[in-house]
Amino acid sequence: MNKPQHFLYSWQLQALTSWLRCGRRGIIEAVTGAGKTNVAIQAASDAHRRGLFVLVVVPSRVLMEQWSASLKKALPLCVIGRLGDSFSDRADDCDVLVTTRHSASAKKPLPPNGGGGLIIADECHGFGGATLRKSLIHEYQERLGLTATLERSDDAVEKTLVPYFGGVCYRYDFAQAIADGVCAQPRVAFVAVPLATEERTEYDLTEASLIASRQILRSIPDMPQHPFGAFLAAVSYLSENDAGPNGKAASTYLDAFSKRREIVAASRSKYEVLSNFAPVILDASGTLIFTQTIKAANHAINRLDPLLSIEIITGDTARSERETILTDLRDGKLDAVAAPRVLDEGIDVPDANLGIVVNASRTRRQMIQRMGRILRRKQPGVGARFVVLYSSDTLEDPTASERDGFMEEIESISESTQLFGVGQQPELGSFLNYLGPNKHITPQRLGPMTSVGDLPRNLDAFDRYAWLTFLAWHEETEDHSEIWESGPVEVAAPLYLDFEVLDLPEITRQKVSPKQEARLSTGEQPVMMSKVGGNFILRCTGCGAGSEPTPFRWKALEATVECSCLW
Repeated sequence: MNKPQHFLYSWQLQALTSWLRCGRRGIIEAVTGAGKTNVAIQAASDAHRRGLFVLVVVPSRVLMEQWSASLKKALPLCVIGRLGDSFSDRADDCDVLVTTRHSASAKKPLPPNGGGGLIIADECHGFGGATLRKSLIHEYQERLGLTATLERSDDAVEKTLVPYFGGVCYRYDFAQAIADGVCAQPRVAFVAVPLATEERTEYDLTEASLIASRQILRSIPDMPQHPFGAFLAAVSYLSENDAGPNGKAASTYLDAFSKRREIVAASRSKYEVLSNFAPVILDASGTLIFTQTIKAANHAINRLDPLLSIEIITGDTARSERETILTDLRDGKLDAVAAPRVLDEGIDVPDANLGIVVNASRTRRQMIQRMGRILRRKQPGVGARFVVLYSSDTLEDPTASERDGFMEEIESISESTQLFGVGQQPELGSFLNYLGPNKHITPQRLGPMTSVGDLPRNLDAFDRYAWLTFLAWHEETEDHSEIWESGPVEVAAPLYLDFEVLDLPEITRQKVSPKQEARLSTGEQPVMMSKVGGNFILRCTGCGAGSEPTPFRWKALEATVECSCLW
């Protein structure tokens, strides 16, 4: 039989067993770097053994290539097809089909001959949108969702993802992964950088606007107050859906909130001090520099390029060039890679042990993705380190009351954290001279198995099926045949884990989007949204007149278009 790998971590077998207990329907929520892909490949292998077709739906073409390569290596007896990015393989011609979400939504590949199938949805938190949810095909009876964090700013988790997958069947966070030795425990240095005088003036003016709108929002009866992430999600919900005063206050708040981020993200002071970290980068075993924008990444390049070997990866970087850059980082030909968000999700990044965060992450999901890039399991004598640059006395400040979730999350799992000023380079260098824990934790590995007598005692039907099926065995036994013939017992009431439901305030007046407005007699909409560069524009479909460009989609939706065309 196909065997994806020689062993599983203990948590991976537990996750698969929990998925079985939920009737092979559920979401596995496990942090980046813990090994979710191996869990899914084991599920795919067993589905193939049982005669089922397997559909793997991924967010991007890059991930389609990565999954395809992993499946071919792990399941050499299976035919692996691809759909999307110029590939047009059919379900009838393969055992496993890997496709992008958009291709799955458009083509809707079904199990061949009306048979059964397993759908694996990678990064399943992104399937909640009106278009992408169409890739969650209901003809697949068995369903496995994978995500680092099941979190969205709308109600799609509750209304789309949980109804489709059934619920969260297993959860594995950084604290557990570090305790098990699956992920590394980091040492974190927070480095305060003051804003320039003109930046501080602009920041304070923006802060005044934000405070005024925040007072209105905090007074809404059913508005979540804590944690800050829940409050911010509710504000986004109001901005997108409420056309009344609450929605206006929410839009003003988000406008000011984004403006504050732009100020601290573009602060030249951060880039002026980046050269101070060149010695630390040169001593590291690979460095990733996290920014929010291409402009910020280029600033980092300009400061560090004279001192070390560094490259940039953006969403526009060609696939071959990106692979060359990451290979060079892996081989030590590059000291660092700067990336504006593109490394946050999905891309297979070489092991690195230093992360420099120029701009704190906007969401918990992005933060977990970034942390996972650095917290992959390390060899003895190699320590994971983060340097987090923050603009002092701003929303980035670790001492702020409404701070980014990145700060709290990384502090809670760190070996130690410390705050530094720009002039404390010797102290910072000493602090970052971290070779990992004194006692290296070896994660528990299960398999390959040689004898049924090695199985733990008192296993129930689900545990026994998992141990015999998902672990590698030197040979199949009568016990395998028996458990595969009978299968795990039927699930009467799957036991899913609790998940946090987003507490959203009531909409006082529903906002109508251009898509909901009446069409013209031609069948066209009077106005259409378009994106030019990094800005959104509402444009008349008659004469082409457009609204003022804005980087905010919600603001463009509220704009008016002055045109003189006659319909």
